[in-house]
Amino acid sequence: MNIARSLTVAALTAATLLGLSGCAPAAPAAPSTDAAPADTAVVGFPRTIEIPAGRAGEAHSITVESEPQAIAALDYESAEVIAELGLADRLVLIPEAVLNPTLGGHVEEMQAVPQTFPVAMNLDTETVISTAPDLVVMSPRHGAEDTIGSVLEQAGLTTLQLPETWTSTATLSRNIDLIGQTTGTETAATALIEEIESGLGEHAAPKSGSDNADAPRVLVLTNQAGRPFATAGGAFPLELLNLAGAVSVSDEMGMEATGPISAEQIVQANPDGIVLVDMNGTGDRMYADLLANPAVATVPAAADDALMRVTGRDVQALGLGSTVTGLESFTAWVATLK
Repeated sequence: MNIARSLTVAALTAATLLGLSGCAPAAPAAPSTDAAPADTAVVGFPRTIEIPAGRAGEAHSITVESEPQAIAALDYESAEVIAELGLADRLVLIPEAVLNPTLGGHVEEMQAVPQTFPVAMNLDTETVISTAPDLVVMSPRHGAEDTIGSVLEQAGLTTLQLPETWTSTATLSRNIDLIGQTTGTETAATALIEEIESGLGEHAAPKSGSDNADAPRVLVLTNQAGRPFATAGGAFPLELLNLAGAVSVSDEMGMEATGPISAEQIVQANPDGIVLVDMNGTGDRMYADLLANPAVATVPAAADDALMRVTGRDVQALGLGSTVTGLESFTAWVATLK
């Protein structure tokens, strides 16, 4: 698979939570004595980044005056990308959920980050400003870009607002590219993108679910809200499911966004397969009552030996290279449903 990359960089003022160029000519900056391992051939700072239009807002530009040394990452994926690019020691604020090994791939390094914030709260500007970041990175999730973005801008904080959320392989690649260019880690970002794209291409099914009229119909459940939710709308696990050769029954059910699901809905949908995504390390516990429902028990796909179990890190965009393993597992399992 060859996923096109954006060559421009995007960002906007905003912030987030729960729970995605050109360089102006300048003299190379003096090497930082405490810089994390990164690129050996980096265009200097300051650099002006042209930000394309997207869900986050209209096209504009930001100027990064110097190589960022204190970075506030306001969404899971941005925090994981920054750590993967060798800059974990420059993070000053992250979502606490990335410290859960079910989700995060850099738990040991992230434990040294001085401040975290709960996933379930609406992040306020005071928390961000108090960490004195020289770069804030966030995606346009849950409308936070409309609430605290302008305040961060007025406070003089350089803010990379990624133009789109992390819902597809295309936006995953683009967002990694933008973060790489903004932090001066272009070479590492390019290598990461190539690793993910080539891996996903290698393990994708010969025909995607959307291109196959007879594709298996799969229900993807997640426990991220402390109860079973059906994954729907623009969600990265459904992107992987499509690449694996299946389709999501949430579309048939008219679900436009991830949300609660009842036993009656599962029986009515009668999917060919069911995926249980563990987002918090509790395994099947939060699914137990739903799966034990007598009506659900009549659905062949709900049989214990038929269920597909995966961790959030393997099927969510924040898993980065781990999503290759997730797709490999998905593709092999979907093949058994035909």
